[in-house]
Amino acid sequence: GGAIIDDADRQIEAMDDTRAMVNSWDDLSSAFPYSEKFVTIEGFKIIKRELFQNVGLSIAAVGFIVFLTVASPVTALLITLNVAFCIIEILGFMHAFSIVIDSVSVINIVLAVGLSVDYSAHVGHCFMVKGGDDKNRRALEALADVGAPVLNGAISTFLAVVVLLFSSSYVFQVLSKQFALTVALGISHGLILLPVMLSVFGPKAFASAENLDGEEDAAKTEKK
Repeated sequence: GGAIIDDADRQIEAMDDTRAMVNSWDDLSSAFPYSEKFVTIEGFKIIKRELFQNVGLSIAAVGFIVFLTVASPVTALLITLNVAFCIIEILGFMHAFSIVIDSVSVINIVLAVGLSVDYSAHVGHCFMVKGGDDKNRRALEALADVGAPVLNGAISTFLAVVVLLFSSSYVFQVLSKQFALTVALGISHGLILLPVMLSVFGPKAFASAENLDGEEDAAKTEKK
């Protein structure tokens, strides 16, 4: 992976130097250098900016839409943080698996933003509709309600790409590895990290939330 990146940097430098040299020739009519390889090298040149720009815009869009749908700034922030963590971890695993940053892997990373938000968003929304003051209990109730369906959704998505892991095509190999990582990390964040974060930092429930303490209140009334 490192050798390819170093080589790409040298190719970009050579392309830019060639263009600068041709532009510096004043005694020629208007001219520009061209090579078939310039198309690929131009891709190397902009791919880093494209990665940060596209992923940044995707996470910002996710954060905004989750805020509108969940209607809680704190919960929306925690869900968006989990998505961001997921993307950072995918990039780390890509380095470990020697998957280079190119047009194929960048497209898959942007897709991963949309895939990974699904698991966290369901848990976060369910937490908000659970009433009571005990955040630990609300997180447990949310997992009890949507944990199994969310896990089933992750397993079905994983099974859809698992056959592609054995493909000989570069595009499908990269896509399947990144999708498998997205599902594994997305479900880990949604069912493990997010409930813990909600139990510690979670906001109060919606005013319309179902009251988990209803039975306790009824028992207190009977005693009186």
